[in-house]
Amino acid sequence: MKTLALIPARGGSKRLPGKNIMALGGKPLIAHTIEAALQAQSVDRVVVSTDDGEIAGVARAWGAELPFMRPAELALDTTPDRPVLAHALDWLEENEGESFDFLVLLRPTTPFKTPELIDRCVKRLAEDSKCTAVRTVSRAEGVFHPYWMFRNEEGRLRPFIDGISLGTYYQSQLLPECYRLNGVVDVLRAGLIRGGGQHFGEDVGFVETEEEQSIDIDTPFDFELCEFLIERKKT
Repeated sequence: MKTLALIPARGGSKRLPGKNIMALGGKPLIAHTIEAALQAQSVDRVVVSTDDGEIAGVARAWGAELPFMRPAELALDTTPDRPVLAHALDWLEENEGESFDFLVLLRPTTPFKTPELIDRCVKRLAEDSKCTAVRTVSRAEGVFHPYWMFRNEEGRLRPFIDGISLGTYYQSQLLPECYRLNGVVDVLRAGLIRGGGQHFGEDVGFVETEEEQSIDIDTPFDFELCEFLIERKKT
């Protein structure tokens, strides 16, 4: 199986301007993901898709390939993943004659992914022909469980899921097993990305990750938390 690792990193972040190249633990944020991808044994190429020249320069310096710049129309706040992934696959096939079986989507905002995790996810998909994709997840427990969440209904709290009563699920031990997507590693079959249906398919497998590994940097607090965890590991 031929595998492409794609790191999408557009410019123009609003909450944390320039966050993809902000220094985290002594290196640019995106470098953490590039290094993990380059060290993964299951990955054949590591490509960064960006519309930003500064990000492109940093990514090249850390060993990633940038065979193209992402078109501006695919770098908007509202741009979903699928057209970005399809653009990369199409460009590499049309311009370099290279096609791939798997695409590993690696978001640069999750810096604690490891080469071993990437390899584990690729292996999970390769070994199950019925599986359409593999996504990393974190266990949702306690106050983060959907059974303990509510919606605002005219200023009153109402169960987010109809029919769920705290009288039944009054202890965390009573809550059923539940997972949330964390976006650390997604492995997709390249053929589905170009198809007409859901690009993750309908039979998605998963690999569970620890909460610390699952941190996604979206706010200054997230960034500070990652800095703290990196510094703690040094002591």
